[in-house]
Amino acid sequence: MVNVPYSSSSSGFHSDGVLVQNDCSSSSLSLREVLLAYVTKGNDILVLGSLSVLATLLQTKELDESMLDGLGILPQRKQHKKLLLQALVGEGSGEEQLFSSKSSLSKDVIGNDINVYHQKIKEQYGVSFLPSDVGISSHVHRFQVIDALVSLCCRSNISADILWDGGWLLRQLLPYSESEFNSHHLELLKVSYKNYASAFEEEVRGIWSDFLISVLCDEWRKCKRAMESSSPRKELNCILLLPRKFSSEEGSSFAAGERMHELVKVFVLLHQLQIFTLGRALSEQPTIYPPGDLPANCHARGSGFDVSDPKAGTEVSLGNAVPCRIAFERGKECHFCFLAISLGISGWLILAEELPLKKSYGVVRAVAPLAGCNPGIDDKHATWLHLRIRSSSLPFLDPVQFEDYGKKKTKASIDGSWTLAFRDEETCKSAFLMIVEEINFLSDEVHRRLKPLLNLETAIDLSRASVCDPEDSSSYRTHPK
Repeated sequence: MVNVPYSSSSSGFHSDGVLVQNDCSSSSLSLREVLLAYVTKGNDILVLGSLSVLATLLQTKELDESMLDGLGILPQRKQHKKLLLQALVGEGSGEEQLFSSKSSLSKDVIGNDINVYHQKIKEQYGVSFLPSDVGISSHVHRFQVIDALVSLCCRSNISADILWDGGWLLRQLLPYSESEFNSHHLELLKVSYKNYASAFEEEVRGIWSDFLISVLCDEWRKCKRAMESSSPRKELNCILLLPRKFSSEEGSSFAAGERMHELVKVFVLLHQLQIFTLGRALSEQPTIYPPGDLPANCHARGSGFDVSDPKAGTEVSLGNAVPCRIAFERGKECHFCFLAISLGISGWLILAEELPLKKSYGVVRAVAPLAGCNPGIDDKHATWLHLRIRSSSLPFLDPVQFEDYGKKKTKASIDGSWTLAFRDEETCKSAFLMIVEEINFLSDEVHRRLKPLLNLETAIDLSRASVCDPEDSSSYRTHPK
């Protein structure tokens, strides 16, 4: 028996104040009620543990379906199947029961089955159950479970992986009956979705905007597989260990990348749940636009730059480049030509060395990501331009490269910086404006491609004709329209 403070409500369940507390003597709640209380109010580990118990009960072959219905976790497909069989053999009210919005199994049968299980547990383990929800119909129980899972999916203080587990369980139980999954639930999910969509849209101009679409497409596929799977996640460590918290220093580009990753995962879950609740099939890829044409005035055109991943040693036109100086080591100043270039949803900062025998051309000596460079002219030296240099990837995108990430502070997890010195203030400002312009080109292209997904109605209408190609997520066209 689990003792927790209890406050009655019209639905037979009230979660406020029923979580772990020292005073547990005022009344008794059933284990089912405690699990739902943890789902709606508990921390990550309590939510995950409760979801694991519910998922285990849902999938176990030892429990009769009437028992699952009594607990409120009988999948709708099994409810429908059982009622069809009853209608065929003439049990109960048959067809009337099948098409009723409040159709459920006989309360007497369910109550007897639950009593049998309680008696077996008492005989085998010596534990007596005095559930406070005895006598409440399975319809009410199903409503309570769905209500708790919807509330969970709208929580902002639970990790994305655990929300995915809650989303999986909710999808298993989504009923046809509006009396169980009603307009209030739809509105809660829609409001939460809009909040995350707004935050997701802000990432278009974030530190990792150049990875936003590729992360979105990747997490869409993963979430779709997880939601449509016959069972939830099977990793034991996700139950035994607390979910990994952000391990990067606050304010670093890696911390921003981890937050972006979590945000995308929750946004994808809420978007897919919107589609599920409408009875629509999920597309293999999110509904986004294909790569567009390069802007006529972007520097990629003038530089003759047409590779998706520039490397040191690449030859590049210096027609739009700005001469500068930089010291990578103390006392060793180098002269380079600086370029900021965007190609579709990718972009780079380039330092090139001029070729002595081929004027106006140079060889790339250093490359850094354009997104997140946060350009700023020095307050005291108007000819100095400061740039933040983040990593070219993230641990969850390239686990091999970041094998030691999280165990210790590695060089790759610390943001670098460039300080470029120009011959005069005007040249420095010109370089600054070049960077800002190319960042805007990149962000505008990311936003353009994501636009149909950010409008829920449009995304749902176009979901059957998704146009995202993960192999082409960073490609572009150089020919004019």
